[in-house]
This record gives sequence, structure tokens and C-alpha cells, in this order.
Amino acid sequence: MDNANPPSCGFVLLDKPQGKSSQQALSPLKRILRERRVGHAGTLDPLATGLLVAAAGKATRLLSHVEAANKEYLVCLRPGVRTDTLDLDGQVLSRVEASWEGVDWNALAAPFLGEIDQVPPAFSAIQVDGVRSYDRARKGEAVELPARRVRIDAVEPLSGPSPLEGSGWEPGDATLRVRCSKGTYVRSLVRDLGERAGCGASVSALRRTAIGPWRLPDVPTEPTDPVVVPVERMFDWPRFTVDPNDLRRLSNGNDIPSDAPSASLVLALGASGGAIAFGAVEGGRFQPTALLVDQILERAAS
Repeated sequence: MDNANPPSCGFVLLDKPQGKSSQQALSPLKRILRERRVGHAGTLDPLATGLLVAAAGKATRLLSHVEAANKEYLVCLRPGVRTDTLDLDGQVLSRVEASWEGVDWNALAAPFLGEIDQVPPAFSAIQVDGVRSYDRARKGEAVELPARRVRIDAVEPLSGPSPLEGSGWEPGDATLRVRCSKGTYVRSLVRDLGERAGCGASVSALRRTAIGPWRLPDVPTEPTDPVVVPVERMFDWPRFTVDPNDLRRLSNGNDIPSDAPSASLVLALGASGGAIAFGAVEGGRFQPTALLVDQILERAAS
């Protein structure tokens, strides 16, 4: 085990089960790692399953770099059903007989590919005057959120048995693979596809399979003992080993010499190869953004 990255500092790729909130999915991790500082990148609805990238200890300082990555989802669409939450966990607003048979998905999805202005769901965590939108919606308040600029790279129909059978999919539902940018609401995309099809649609099952380069299998798996991935294995960033003579200066937040190429994101490694800080390199000098270990002089030198 790398002394610069103790077991409680690093990342865990969780397969969130259905029916739990993202925070509930983190609770066992806090107990196992005996670490109260545990966070995650990208909230998943209770209905959804899939990849939840969790960070423990000072690795939580890097979650924003995971959050910014592109996402991939599998989503099942129930035709003819409109709900207030845009998924089947919500109240049904209307229901009509409808089918996806014969739908040209390429043509249906074409207007939503690329950069678009997307209206988020009223039932979302977006704050309106300091109050979460879903809190207002649950109270029956009318919520009209402004459109946000997002990017949808691909909407691909899956043929054959759905990987999400047993997670909400039923015969007659369509299954799509969606690749998109941060901030994209798949529920909103399903709403918009249903409206363009003229029948309405809601999410019956949703699974996040990838965030940036990190991915899970299409089919949900049983939770296993968490494997903590150290920071230096999580990110493919430039890196350099800190000279022991520069450790005290680094521990005080000062810049130090670096032989890494100039870059906005660089990892500083201790003698054992574990990441001890991250920051930027310019002109041969490393300016730390944050330290990733406590007692840097002792741990980085070991």
C-alpha cells in the first residue's frame, strides 16, 4: 500500500443500486473506510442505477474534474406516458396507447444532437431563489426553469433484449444509448423525444455506464468490496517526483521546481510514487492547488 495514499484517500467506482439515493449509496463506504469525508460526482435519481464515482478523504478535492467529464447512459422509454417527474416514479399526467414500432430513431433524435438548449426537469436539484426545484415542485408550485446549453453526442437504439430488463424495462419500451455532456438531463431528452413522436414518453429505467474514461458493464452487478483507486492511477495527468529538499516549501503552499511539462493539471508525487499534491506547472515551476495528504513531510518522504 502506498503510504502517500492511505486506504481512506482515493476513488471508488460504485454501481449504485435501484431505489437508493446517491447519498444513501455512499453510507456503507463511509463505514468501511472509516472516513467521514466521502463525496460523489454526478447525482443519480433513485430510479437509476449505475456508475457513481465516489471519493474519500482529500481526494474529494478532485471530484470536480470527474464531474466535468462526458457521460454515457442506457435509458428505457415508455411510450404514451407523461409524468410530472419525467420518469415512472412520478405522478402520471396522461396515458395513451402508443408504440415505438416503425420509429426512425435517427430522424427522431436528429434535432437533439450537438449543442442544444435543453429545459431541465422541474423535479431537479437546480436551485431557484435558494430553494431546490424539486422541493418547490413537490409543494405544487409552478416551476419554469430556463433552458441550459448542453451537448448530446449520440442517441443510439439498442436491438435485441434490453440490458435493463428487470430494472423497469417492459416489452414495448425502447432502449437507447445516450452519450452527452455534463449537465444533460436524460429525462428531459426522453420527454422531448416523446413529444416529437407525438405520444409522450417517460423514463422506465436508466443506467449510467460511463463517466469520461471510467465505465461499468451495461448490466447491473452485485455490489462487492470497494476497491480504492489512488489518485495517481485515477488520472492520466502529467506528473513529477518532488525533490525531498522541496517538501517543506510545498507543504507551505509555495511553488517548487518541476520537470513536468507546462500544464494546468499536474500531479506531484512523493518518493513512493503516490500523489501528494495537484496543481499547475508553468515555466518549470509547480504551483500547488491543494495538498492530498496530511503530514506531507513524513508521508511524502516514506
